[in-house]
Amino acid sequence: MNWASAMVLPPKFRRLAVLRELIVTAHVGIVARAPQDVKASNAGNSSVSTQRLGLLAPLGLSVNHNAIIWTLASLSTGGIPTPDTSLTFISLDRVAGGLSGGQMAVFNSLRRRATAQGLPVYLVGGPVRDAVLDVPANDLDFVLIGDAPALAAEVAEELACKIIVYPRFGTATIDIEDDRVDVVTARKERYPSPGSLPEVSASSLEDDLARRDFSINAMALPLVGDSPEVIDPHGGLSDIANRTIRTMYSDSFTDDPTRMFRAIRYEQRLGFQISSDTVSDLRRTIVSGYADVVSGDRWRQEFQKIFGESQAFKMLIRAIGLGLLAAVHPALCDSRPLAILAGENGLAASDYLAALAIPLSLADGEQVSRRLNLPADWARVLRDTIVLQEISPLISGPSVKVSAVCSALEGLDDNAIAASARLSQEPQFAARLSRYLEVWKQVRPRLTGDDLRTMGVSTGSMVGEILRELLSARLDGLVGNEEGERALVNQIISRGS
Repeated sequence: MNWASAMVLPPKFRRLAVLRELIVTAHVGIVARAPQDVKASNAGNSSVSTQRLGLLAPLGLSVNHNAIIWTLASLSTGGIPTPDTSLTFISLDRVAGGLSGGQMAVFNSLRRRATAQGLPVYLVGGPVRDAVLDVPANDLDFVLIGDAPALAAEVAEELACKIIVYPRFGTATIDIEDDRVDVVTARKERYPSPGSLPEVSASSLEDDLARRDFSINAMALPLVGDSPEVIDPHGGLSDIANRTIRTMYSDSFTDDPTRMFRAIRYEQRLGFQISSDTVSDLRRTIVSGYADVVSGDRWRQEFQKIFGESQAFKMLIRAIGLGLLAAVHPALCDSRPLAILAGENGLAASDYLAALAIPLSLADGEQVSRRLNLPADWARVLRDTIVLQEISPLISGPSVKVSAVCSALEGLDDNAIAASARLSQEPQFAARLSRYLEVWKQVRPRLTGDDLRTMGVSTGSMVGEILRELLSARLDGLVGNEEGERALVNQIISRGS
């Protein structure tokens, strides 16, 4: 949008559109002053004064546009404003601004087709929410009132890429340049039983938006025009303004219990708050036992999504506080190890798994692994973290030998060891785990098996035994060079004879 286009908007949108243009001006370092025609058009009303507009010039570049607009409005009203949710026109160019190459190609192809052919195709869900929040969209989802797989096939042919069709749901995924873009036939859903996959049938855009998880994801944006109006039949804009996560209907979590995890992800990622009614629905779903009907694979996928979030530790703590993790398995009820991860950078799935595992017994850990159908590497981290807690007194002992520490840790998962060091509140334990990974694990005797055979060690079992004894001696500082190792080997041979 520019100054001229702002002037043709209806009056109720004009003022905030002008303010947004001022913000864009400030973002490129130009003094934020409205042109004379804008000042004249607002003469006599409660517009922000020229002096106040001058405050825009030094604003930080990373500030959210909408937040600045609401702050500017408060300058003229003298109070903290309620966001004007009537500002419902969004520039499609702004939506496109954060897209990758493959996403952009699909987006532009669908825009051209919508304009040229009058196709009723809409951007829906998360991308619309992110556009309202003025943050880059990670994924693109489109709804067509019609045959979505056929439209996706046309786009794929134009762009010379692949599609994956899911006939049962009337959907297709366009696979292009490592990006995946979903094109979905507008549909309504019916869940035959709690936690089951839905039965779907083609329907209207209204029905398609009504089936979605939360009001903030139940908005659509037409692909016709430069700045179309957001279609918002369920109050998503208002909930975004109020920073609220709200389900579309009271049985939403019953129909799909994995939405409980999703609510927490959005809440913590966006800095929103789950509404009190939605929290009540969540607790009712848990108490009713509906979490039990969800497969371990689906729960594991929710954990995977959380582990990939920057606020994962907050999400897991919140899930424990609401009783959701205990609904997955009763032993997952202690958030204290997770709190240790606050402020840590570069965390991996193994760190979160270890934090969840620390309070568990081996029996509980095995049950959690089975319940979530964990892959082998995750199951190892879970199990070995629990083992590390059990052997921590040995590792931390004041007179324990380095060789004994290494022997105890041999064969345990490196990720579990690293995570346990990060999470430990016992300095000696953490230091020795880190030292093991960084130094002790790499120590080897200077002599090899061939050297031992040259020295007269004949049997393979004896070679292995002597090499282990040489390693222990090196770790404990009893030998420091090859000469010392040869002397020790001769002692062992003499002792054996």
